[in-house]
Amino acid sequence: MENAYKIKKTSRFALVFQKIGPYLFLTIGGIVMVYPFVYSLLGSLCSVEEYKASLLLPIPKHPWTELGNYAILFKAETDILFPMFLTVSRMVVGFVVSVFVSSFGGYVFAKVNFKYKRIVFTILLSSTMIPGVAMMVPNFIWMSKFPLVGGNNILGDGGTGWVDNPGVLYITGWVSAYSIFLFRQCFVSLGNDMAESGEIDGASFVRIVLQLYLPLVRPIFSMMILNTFVANWNDYMTSLIMLPSKTEYRLLATTSATLMELFSNPQRFGGADYPKTFAIATVMMIPPLIVYLLVQKQFVEGLAMGAVKG
Repeated sequence: MENAYKIKKTSRFALVFQKIGPYLFLTIGGIVMVYPFVYSLLGSLCSVEEYKASLLLPIPKHPWTELGNYAILFKAETDILFPMFLTVSRMVVGFVVSVFVSSFGGYVFAKVNFKYKRIVFTILLSSTMIPGVAMMVPNFIWMSKFPLVGGNNILGDGGTGWVDNPGVLYITGWVSAYSIFLFRQCFVSLGNDMAESGEIDGASFVRIVLQLYLPLVRPIFSMMILNTFVANWNDYMTSLIMLPSKTEYRLLATTSATLMELFSNPQRFGGADYPKTFAIATVMMIPPLIVYLLVQKQFVEGLAMGAVKG
């Protein structure tokens, strides 16, 4: 009788935990994820003295009077408008070109039959397993040896190629193996009827892709917008490596990291100014969050469309 009572009590506890457990786990996880953002936002609205006196969470007493921590970002000595322009324009160019490259590449792998197609597609997918850090030196060498650019001859010798040429910011990141894979999976799920109908009506290869298939996979665009935005917004290394002497063409992530290091340096005149450091960090965190909130529904639909076996 006592054992039966214990079993019943244990099963009741397990049932309660089964219902409450996921919510408890998500709540704790949410707090852990949100805490750095809240800390940065509140810290940016504090004075230096208020921040130094804080413990777990900085609480600003007069937040409106400390908005100058954000205003200093747009002053002449710390102007981030041009780096922001470079970053946003790079996003636009990268997104447009990447859509064309990924959509046509996905269509070719889905609908066009050619020799060794499966092998080529496998090699393309395997490239996603290579860390981006491992490709920094090869990319630098490739860009420095690019033919007929920066004084190079047809063999890639004699000049600097794309190195120290601001145009290098706009010619990288055009090919995404992951995006090609998603487009390919979507096109496989759509069948061949539209392509055959288009060919009968005399439509060209380009027209079939752009007018018949591409409008049906628009949710993929939201996924590409988010991926392109985050990749370019957080791109710290490209301008640092490819433009070593063109410091005026630093991207936003590089510029913001430099400013954060400047304001957080204890050896700085007047000491470290952490509220200004948090202001820069907050400015860098808010735009990706807004973009995700705007495209999250389409982003999930795009991933679901690409989750097709084929």
